[in-house]
Amino acid sequence: MRLSDVRGDRTLDVIADLIGPIAEIASDEEAVALFRREKVPEGVEPRDFFVKRARKAAPALLKGHKQQVIQILATIEGTDPAEYAESLNLAKLLRDLVDLMTDEEFVAFLSPSETGTAGAAPGSA
Repeated sequence: MRLSDVRGDRTLDVIADLIGPIAEIASDEEAVALFRREKVPEGVEPRDFFVKRARKAAPALLKGHKQQVIQILATIEGTDPAEYAESLNLAKLLRDLVDLMTDEEFVAFLSPSETGTAGAAPGSA
């Protein structure tokens, strides 16, 4: 399942449940590098560029944030994390990760929005 498939008021619950595990992953620069949008260098195949990036960032994500990855995938699928982990195998993990990584709504949720303020954060009121 993809984040873009979630509908109705369940959307609010899913977003609320994703914030914690995503915030934990976001604090790890090495793991979050996999989600950072980067321009494919000229003369490099997009697939090769992604594989190179994944080779570096995926182990940090999968080994260092197992519980967060399971929480994210289970939340989007609508199952309990323990049940999701129990049903997990290589094919399911790859399918679910590819679905997630190619889901424009999920990627947009992870990406900082452009505010036109040169990255300045709002101050206190």
